[in-house]
Amino acid sequence: MAHRNQQRISRRQLLQSGVSAAGLFALAPLAKAAKMTPQALAAAAQANGGVLVFAAESMGETLEPGLWNGFGSIHVTDNIGEGLIRSNFVSGEPMPGLAQSWTISDDGLTYTFTLRAGATFHDGTPVTAPAVVRSFTRMTDDTDPSYIPGLYMASSHGSTNFASIEALDDTTVRIVLNAPDATQLHRLARPSAMPISPAALDAFGTNVGTQMVMAGPFALERFVPGQEAVLRAFDGYYGGRPAVDTLVIRAYPDEASILAALEAGEVQFTLYAPFTAVPRLRNSDTVAVDVGSPFVDLFLGCNCSLELTGSRDIRYAINYAINRENLIIGALNGFGELPSSILSPTDLGFDDSFRAISTQNLELAAQHIAASGFSTPINIELSYENNRFWPLMAQLIKADLDGVGFNVTLDPLDPGSFWGKAGDGNMQLGLNQRSTFVPDPNDKATILHSVTSPGALTYHETLASAPQMDALIDAGIAEQDPAARIQIYRQIQQLAIDEMMYVYLAYLTPPVFYSRSLANVPSDSASSGRVNLSGVTFA
Repeated sequence: MAHRNQQRISRRQLLQSGVSAAGLFALAPLAKAAKMTPQALAAAAQANGGVLVFAAESMGETLEPGLWNGFGSIHVTDNIGEGLIRSNFVSGEPMPGLAQSWTISDDGLTYTFTLRAGATFHDGTPVTAPAVVRSFTRMTDDTDPSYIPGLYMASSHGSTNFASIEALDDTTVRIVLNAPDATQLHRLARPSAMPISPAALDAFGTNVGTQMVMAGPFALERFVPGQEAVLRAFDGYYGGRPAVDTLVIRAYPDEASILAALEAGEVQFTLYAPFTAVPRLRNSDTVAVDVGSPFVDLFLGCNCSLELTGSRDIRYAINYAINRENLIIGALNGFGELPSSILSPTDLGFDDSFRAISTQNLELAAQHIAASGFSTPINIELSYENNRFWPLMAQLIKADLDGVGFNVTLDPLDPGSFWGKAGDGNMQLGLNQRSTFVPDPNDKATILHSVTSPGALTYHETLASAPQMDALIDAGIAEQDPAARIQIYRQIQQLAIDEMMYVYLAYLTPPVFYSRSLANVPSDSASSGRVNLSGVTFA
């Protein structure tokens, strides 16, 4: 994993400076804004105070972790919640969370977790093994007062592979899997796996999503559905009280509003300011900009179940028609890298040689159109969310495709309509992205499985190669040896490129915007979409 190392503070230095091991993950790997020494960083981490406002692009109507409610709600959960495991996006390793230690049986099926002594939920309820187990089972137990039918995010933390989950005593949780899963530890760091207070589940029942009580560094003080969440530092957090007293995560209507609030000092941190503002902001005395790591894939999903986009030659013609350099410069303002495959450069098994397929080749595009049997101009519709960089990217893609014989109709949609159309199975081409929620290659490769293909825009379960792809993905999950996993994920990437159900557009290296008054900013993990602000301090 390649990162910019010249500004990093080592784990050893942090420990020597007096920062506890439990708090290491909360402390960002970079101390960029103020170029703090390890000693100054450790001292600053003890200073409490201030209100930090984070600008989100949206806020869901609930914080229910069993449902996907958008990134705004995820940002709240990542600050009020804590899983058994935490994922380190710098090292790629699982780290202790509410579980201070764990063992895995030799056959890879049995995970035994020892909970951290003294950890409590925000209401003072102790974090016990029965409480942890209930948080997992309440998503599928229709006798639980908090049960809501269809909490589909339960599968993201592996529960569909659980043979059993039980509390052996108050401090020991045992999970037995049906089949080995090399990514299971990282799955337990996902928001859907963060335990909820059993007292809150009893008190609020199916409304717990608006009254969420977890065990993370901040506690929910107020939640206004669709607008904002106000969080307060939790004095009882096992890793130590956060440096900031109050964290406000607020939704803004558009990028222009976010930029205005950032420059006015109303907002101190965001991932969602317009990329076009970066050159100006880099000369600002009040706002700093970091370039994120390439955790996010941007791609064009081709619906393989429809006549036109079901043609492999059409999919290849689309691939070779697109000029990725223009997309990166014109739509992303340079904040991107040429793509290789579904995996990004930070993933185990990434193969740089696959980038060659993402090179514009108009001669090959013409050859594939001719081989497809469709007469030009070929009418085709491109759907996308009408926000952020997507509209400009769609226009650039249209120009490329029209230039080789397509006649593209642009179909801008609000997010709800976009996913509704994708779910109906009638979308021919759809612009989409895949973020790295946990640092394991399966987190991205899983969308190539036939089970997930309807929700991934491509409906590639209709392809003859679908059973082969499913078998490779299952093998990648089951394999415990990293070297063997690398070879499996290279085969997965090759098969996906052979089929071209996704046309890869770019690896996004998103800018992270923050006030120069902040120190210890977690730029690396934030660029993945996972934002924990408990270690941020005011310089």
